Amino acid sequence: MGEGRILGIAYAVIPVADIQRSAAWFMKHFGFNLCHERQGYASLFRGNRPILDLMETDHGTRAVFEAHGRKRWVITFFTDDIAVLHANLLLEGVKVGDIVDEGKYGKFFTLEDPDGNLFDVWEHHDCELVF
Repeated sequence: MGEGRILGIAYAVIPVADIQRSAAWFMKHFGFNLCHERQGYASLFRGNRPILDLMETDHGTRAVFEAHGRKRWVITFFTDDIAVLHANLLLEGVKVGDIVDEGKYGKFFTLEDPDGNLFDVWEHHDCELVF
């Protein structure tokens, strides 16, 4: 039996306008696989691990907010080679920001999906992220 503690985040849910379009976008650009789909909802996995769920909505709400006059994200993905990922996404026509090197905190860039959801991508080699 476990200790009854939170062990991490299982997955995040983001709002999208079109489930099929968004699922195809994430599968193409991030290599996720579609594991579960039902009316207005799709679950995207990396192998057998849930990563992101898409929920269809006709409301304009998106996974982005403003702080100090700047758009901010609610989800940060991580990568083992930020330069290669950034270059690949640029070649694929994804809207990405510049890579920012914050020294001991790692390297980052932001990107937007077709619905305007904003995400952060992080490369850091001093943290243990096991999946």
